[in-house]
Amino acid sequence: METEALIRAALREAGYGPDAVGSALPRIMRIIYAEDIRIEMGRVLSRKEREYVRLQLELGLNVSEIIAGLQA
Repeated sequence: METEALIRAALREAGYGPDAVGSALPRIMRIIYAEDIRIEMGRVLSRKEREYVRLQLELGLNVSEIIAGLQA
């Protein structure tokens, strides 16, 4: 089962309704993806890099695309 499905199931099991899950899930996934990027980079990201990551995630880029942008 993929990460998003696991988190969705956990939120439902915890008693959250569809509206709460639908509004919280995108933010939770962006936080997880941002942590994936930090781990992949192997270091703490600067404030400017964190802002870049946040914006890129909101635009819908995937983790590998964002990492490529940070390494360029």
